[in-house]
Amino acid sequence: MSFWEPCWACRVVSGELRSGVVTETKDVVVAVNPFPLSQGHALVLPKRHIQNLYEMSDDLAGPILSMAALVARAAKHAVKAEGITLRQNNEPASDQHLFHFHLHVIPRHEGDRDRFNRRPEKIPDLEQAEVAALLSQSIKVLREA
Repeated sequence: MSFWEPCWACRVVSGELRSGVVTETKDVVVAVNPFPLSQGHALVLPKRHIQNLYEMSDDLAGPILSMAALVARAAKHAVKAEGITLRQNNEPASDQHLFHFHLHVIPRHEGDRDRFNRRPEKIPDLEQAEVAALLSQSIKVLREA
């Protein structure tokens, strides 16, 4: 049993774990990564349980990437990111730990390579909620512009 099982993403989608939710649509939910590589690190998750990219349907791929782009713009503004990395892992050999498709949106800053390459630590639920509120507010501003 790991932190990610039973399926962490399905628990977020069901409402069991909501402190880090940033935004959602009918198909996709965005949550703060509880093990962030940087402030504002979010996960774009399909609401349907899909184990990995190989199972992804074309009709869902577009909404996921569209949401990742919105979250990237919001993170760039909210945490003053100098760049954004998108990361997606499939199967244990690629370092997949959560076996529910998820696309990482990771804010980057000059000189963060050491932090980016080390194993992250879990942040408290309250901090996840604060980051979620920061990103959510930034998304709201973008949508209103």
